[in-house]
Amino acid sequence: MKKFSFQAKLSLAFIALMVTTLTATTYFIYQETITRQKEELRLKILGFAKLASLMIDADKHSRIKPEMESQNTALYKELSNVLKKIRDSDPLIESVYTMVKTNKENIWMFVVDSGDRKRNTAYCGERYDLSGMPEMRMAFDRASVDNEFTVDKWGTWLSGYAPIQNSAGQPEAIVGLDVSAASVTRMQLALAGRFLWIFILGIAFSLFMGWFVGKGIIRPLNNLILGAKEVGRGNLNFKVKIKSKDEIGELADTFNKMTDSIQKTQIKLQQYYLDTIRSLARALEAKDSYTKGHSQRVSEYALNLAKCLGLNQEEIKLLEELSILHDIGKIGIPEKVLNKQGAPSEEEWQLIKKHPEIGEDILKHIEFLKPGISIVSHHHERPDGKGYPYGLKKGEISLLASIVAVADAYDAMTSDRPYRKAFAKDEAVAVIKKNAGTQFDSRVAEAFIEYLRTQTND
Repeated sequence: MKKFSFQAKLSLAFIALMVTTLTATTYFIYQETITRQKEELRLKILGFAKLASLMIDADKHSRIKPEMESQNTALYKELSNVLKKIRDSDPLIESVYTMVKTNKENIWMFVVDSGDRKRNTAYCGERYDLSGMPEMRMAFDRASVDNEFTVDKWGTWLSGYAPIQNSAGQPEAIVGLDVSAASVTRMQLALAGRFLWIFILGIAFSLFMGWFVGKGIIRPLNNLILGAKEVGRGNLNFKVKIKSKDEIGELADTFNKMTDSIQKTQIKLQQYYLDTIRSLARALEAKDSYTKGHSQRVSEYALNLAKCLGLNQEEIKLLEELSILHDIGKIGIPEKVLNKQGAPSEEEWQLIKKHPEIGEDILKHIEFLKPGISIVSHHHERPDGKGYPYGLKKGEISLLASIVAVADAYDAMTSDRPYRKAFAKDEAVAVIKKNAGTQFDSRVAEAFIEYLRTQTND
C-alpha cells in the first residue's frame, strides 16, 4: 500500500484546517455582522423615533380629538403631512403614527397615521391592543425599540417609539415608527448571499492551493490564521501580508478582499446614516430661517481653518462630517423661540442653550462619529469657562470644537439675526481678536484672522 508523502499529508491537513477555519470564521463574522446590523438598525429606528417626536408640535396634537371626524380638520391634515414627510425621508420606514392612552389598560387609540406604503391607514380614534408589547408600553416614559418583530393585522414589524412632550416637558402622546420585516429580511438575504460567495471562493482557493503547498505553508498559514482572528475581533483594517505569488498569496488576497468588502459595506452604512441626518438638518433649515446656509458656511470656514492649522486628514474628515451638523440639536428647540423677532428672554435663552446637548444625544449612538462628537457638544464652550452647556475651560475643549466655535461666531456676527443687523467683516474680526484667549482659543483665533486676511488680499 502506497504511503502518503509528508507534503501530501501536510497539504491535506492544510485543506482540512483551512476549510474548518474558513467555515468557522465566515460563520462567526456573518453572525457578528447580522447582530451588529440588527443593533445598528434598532439604534437607527430609535434615532428616527426621537427625531420624529421632536418634529411634532405637542400642543397642536393635543387639540385633535381621537375620533373619525377629526380626519377632515386642517390640523389633522397638517400633522398627517408631517408624518408622511418623516416616513418618506427613508425607504426603510413603512409608516409613522401617533397614539394616546385610553381609560382601559393596554388599550390605546390612534390619532394621526401617515399610512403605510400600501396605503393602509389606521383611522383617527381606532383602538389598538398592545398586550405583549412591553417596549411600546414604556413609550410614554422614554424612547424605545422592539427587541423582536411584532405582528398585527397590518403585518409584521420592528417598531420604535418616543414620547411627544409639550412645552412643560409632559408626554401628551407617543409617536410610533414601523419598519417591515420584509425590508429587514431583504437586507439579511443580501448579506448572506455575499458571505456565501466569499465562502465558496475561499473553499475553492483552499482546495486548489492545498495540493501545491509544501514546507513553506507553515508561515503563511500562521499569517492567515492571525488574519482570521483579527477580523473575528472586528479589526477589518487588518491585512494579511504574504509576498509569495502562489496559491497562498492568492488566498491572502481573497481574504483581504473579503475584509475590504465588509468594510465598504460598513462605510456605505455610515454614509447612509450621514445622509439621513443631513436630510434632517435640511429640515431644520426650513424650521429656523436663520440657519439656512449657516451650517454650510460654518463648515467651509472650519475646513479652511483646519488646513491652515495643519490638521491631519482624519481630523479634517471628522470636521467635514460633523461641522455641518453642529446645530442639529436646534431640532429640539420650539420654532417660535428660534424665529422670535427680537432678543430672546432669559427662559428662551436657556432653551436655546440646550441645543448642543440635544445634538450630542441625537448623534452619540453613531459609533464612527464619536471621535468628533465634541464638535456638536462643545462648540459653545469658552477657554475662560463661561461657555455652555458644561462650562469647560482651556485644555478641556478639543481643537476641533474650538475651530467650529470661531467659524460659528464669525458667521453669526456677519449674518442678519432676528434682533440685529449683520456686523461688517472688520467689526467681526475685531470682536474675535478682542476675545481671543477668553471666548476663543488664541491659536485658532489668530489663525482664522490670518486666513481672512489672505482671502482679502487674494
